[in-house]
Amino acid sequence: MNLLWKLFPNRRLQGEDRFRSTHYGSILDSERGNSPVIIMKSDFLVSLADNMATQLGPDVLRTLRFAASDEWRETLEQSVFSWKGDDPEKWKGFDRFWRDEGHYDASIIVDGALSKYVVETTVPTPIAAGNFAAALEFAIGNPIRVGVETQSQRTAFLSIQVKERIPNDTFPPPKVDNYTPVGILTPLYIDGLEFGKQGGIRRLGQNYCVVPIRLFDHWELASTSLAKIADNHDKNAWEMSLCTAVSTAFVESGELVFIENEESWEQVSSLYFSRWGFGKIHHIQASEDSLIFAVKSDANPCIVAGLLMGCIHRTTGKKIYPEWKIMDDNTSVKFDMTQ
Repeated sequence: MNLLWKLFPNRRLQGEDRFRSTHYGSILDSERGNSPVIIMKSDFLVSLADNMATQLGPDVLRTLRFAASDEWRETLEQSVFSWKGDDPEKWKGFDRFWRDEGHYDASIIVDGALSKYVVETTVPTPIAAGNFAAALEFAIGNPIRVGVETQSQRTAFLSIQVKERIPNDTFPPPKVDNYTPVGILTPLYIDGLEFGKQGGIRRLGQNYCVVPIRLFDHWELASTSLAKIADNHDKNAWEMSLCTAVSTAFVESGELVFIENEESWEQVSSLYFSRWGFGKIHHIQASEDSLIFAVKSDANPCIVAGLLMGCIHRTTGKKIYPEWKIMDDNTSVKFDMTQ
């Protein structure tokens, strides 16, 4: 594969060759310079976004579009894509990459002198709109202004205004260094996961998508003011909201968790953490009063805490809000079981 990559640098990777697993439960995406990603059920991501909007207001979906656009700009800087022009149907390799992200189609509609685009997706529409805006800007080589008219939950129409680049006024973003993984990498294997020849990820008849972990960092930066307003300037409002949204999305997914003893959490680690790229539960300290987890993960600690919160909610029926912090390169998550 390395020889083919050198001979044909614009050759897009098949899904089976694109992703690698690490020994500590991460999934690395070679299309993103080996940056860590989560392979997530599309409905899970939709639920997560909807719950964030419920907690922080509908504007959080607008900031999600900005975050998705910023993340794809970063991705395209790391990639060897060479898309040109304004027609996505002529961008070689675009379809497969686009669909692996959880989207369906992106096509141009010419109405007189006006060009519009329609994007269809299985994930939140703002992500599709943001991803496509960055792709189009990358392809035409000029900054653009995007107007979004959402027609349904899965489809959006985009109007694009191309802005003239002023000489010496704008600069290309700095090239992003690729992430160098530590340890032995193995081919990604998730039972039942299928990669379509033209892109798209499915398992057991359901749609899945690639979710870059850094997308949540971009989303937080874009939404800081919303979080402060929503919680009276509490700097932790974003983290608490995301934790709750992840927990709620897990509960709504219908996944069952059976806990008989401490060893049962090893199965939880395998099924819901390492399998999808959230990390790995390394240690558990259980008592009558508390339950403490040490998790190795590339994800934001509040995401790790939210997934564990959802697991505990499913197995005990209790909604217990956790405390979390970073300790010795691990995320420590503590639950007060007396609540």
